[in-house]
Amino acid sequence: MLTRSVRIFVGREAAMDTAIKGNSFASFPCPDRLGAWFELMVSLQGDPLCNYGCIATLADVDRAVRASAIRILRAALFVREDAASAKPAVLIHELSRGIAAALGRPIDMLQWKITPFHQVVWRQDMATQTTVTSTFEFAASHRMHDALLSDEANRTQFGKCNWPHGHGHNYRVEVSVSADVSNPPSMAVLEEEVCRHVIERFDHRNLNLDCPEFAEQNPSVENIATVCFALLEDPLRVRGLHLRAVRIWETSKTSATVEAVPVHGPQHESQRSSARDETVRI
Repeated sequence: MLTRSVRIFVGREAAMDTAIKGNSFASFPCPDRLGAWFELMVSLQGDPLCNYGCIATLADVDRAVRASAIRILRAALFVREDAASAKPAVLIHELSRGIAAALGRPIDMLQWKITPFHQVVWRQDMATQTTVTSTFEFAASHRMHDALLSDEANRTQFGKCNWPHGHGHNYRVEVSVSADVSNPPSMAVLEEEVCRHVIERFDHRNLNLDCPEFAEQNPSVENIATVCFALLEDPLRVRGLHLRAVRIWETSKTSATVEAVPVHGPQHESQRSSARDETVRI
């Protein structure tokens, strides 16, 4: 799979030329006037073409995104009578069709960053659904400790994370939900439920002492992600949203993700899988 990020700036005036000019790393065209900046990530699957080893020419992807997305978004923002009520979760389906038509081939996934902390995703294998992701944060303290181990064994196992009075983190929380495009997922509903069930519960708390969810289990980043998934799954379902994933960042280098994995069969809609990601720089 090849993924290409294309950054665009959408203003009231139409972009007359979609060729690469100036600082294409930042955006095209450059923001000389007020408007909206977006990042679109297009993913394509296939075998690299034998003559030059690429799935697609990057310049072609850039041109296709600029030629279609700027036009569609400009109309949605500044031209259409219903511009004020345009929903990104619906509009991304029009964007995916426009980019594929301009590129002359299907695309497999389109990720649209509407802000640095809000993302909308369309996938070819979920063509009638849209996934949205919103980012949150809370500050909390915790201590890693196993009551079945000696103090010396705990210090060996957990190091500084076992200090008797604990330590703190600014946790970052990324929650992804999906819904059918006929009833598109609401970012406002997502944020309301996450704030109610996660942020208000854990923010500025000692997780070991103040939160019953961690009375009998360590508040590791993996367990925090698992607890948050469990806290959110039912309330979001009641609001018409299917919880796809919860990712908790403990530091800028370490995160844990719990995500729903579809299960084929009538009895269960999904099961959970979890993973810990840790970046090591050498």
